[in-house]
Amino acid sequence: MRYIFNFRVPTTFSYLVVIILFSCQTSVFSQITITQNDMPSAGDTVRKSFALDFTGIDFSVTGENYLWDFSQLKPASQTVDTFVTVSSVPFLYQLVFIPNIVANVAQKYTGLENFPQVPITDPYRFYKKSSNAFNDVGYAATISGIPVPLRLNPADVIYKLPLAYGNIDSSDASGQLGVPDIGYVSIQRKRLNEVDGWGTLITPYGEYDVLRLKSSVMETDSVYVDTLNFGQQIVRKYTEYKWLTNGKKQPLLEVTEENAITQVTYIDSIFDPGVGIEKADIRKPKIYIAPNPIIDKAIIVVELSEPEYITISLINMAGIKIKRVFSGNLPAGKHFQTLNLSDSKPASGVYLIQVEWNGKSTAKRLIIQ
Repeated sequence: MRYIFNFRVPTTFSYLVVIILFSCQTSVFSQITITQNDMPSAGDTVRKSFALDFTGIDFSVTGENYLWDFSQLKPASQTVDTFVTVSSVPFLYQLVFIPNIVANVAQKYTGLENFPQVPITDPYRFYKKSSNAFNDVGYAATISGIPVPLRLNPADVIYKLPLAYGNIDSSDASGQLGVPDIGYVSIQRKRLNEVDGWGTLITPYGEYDVLRLKSSVMETDSVYVDTLNFGQQIVRKYTEYKWLTNGKKQPLLEVTEENAITQVTYIDSIFDPGVGIEKADIRKPKIYIAPNPIIDKAIIVVELSEPEYITISLINMAGIKIKRVFSGNLPAGKHFQTLNLSDSKPASGVYLIQVEWNGKSTAKRLIIQ
């Protein structure tokens, strides 16, 4: 004998079951966790593009099961992050960043700009990764032929691992170093991390399940350069947004917002910058500014390939001249000028140092705090 039971599930309960099942399925298949296996190791290389134009995009928006569609990003230039063993960097760096004790991975650093009379070579960043954290432990470079390692102790905790939605953590990092006849530098940094979103990210590189990490950073940098007889303390406040996925070693997309400046980088494939770009003008003056950002004073260096009559000005982003720094004939070579805003400081923000010569002009961005 066969018995057939006809059990009717109440409609409301049916809907509830469906909603719960759908929610569980979404969690299982979309919400990821980031571990040390997703961090860079020696031998890894990651190609990144700097975004060209992102006007009108709000990178701060976030949520649960969120779709971030940034497929409209376009590359302006590219760089490749290269990671190496700590034992492969200059030996004097290793005395500070002891391999596998203080640091276990190093990155060839491309964020430093050579300044006239202060040549910089072999720049590296150092990290310590473990099952519970990925830490920035410092920097090193050879300045005017002298190895200069700057260790952050305590370290800057970039990621508290494993990284999952809802995680919140903070860290305080600091480091200082003085080198006779060169100068002094110190860094104090407070970081607050919050994994404030998860979902799907779309960039020109593809579509991925991601976690979104927001980092609020307060930093005080103190710098004094003996060769320029110049020093300044700079207080910085910036926000970093990172979208991370499994296996890519670096954020798929990283956005840094500081004052009115936004920098956007994303993992990308090799792109062809195109044909038809005008040949660079070899007479174009080179501009160097230190420090940058500034509070009220900066050293401007203009390097000329041949004698020129030039005008150096501070202008705002609308092209309006705020201050004339210098105007006159100069021979070929490097020329130092001081920008002093102590008497009439403009509002904080982004400006340009403009150099005009022979009916042409070039400029470099300057941040005034």
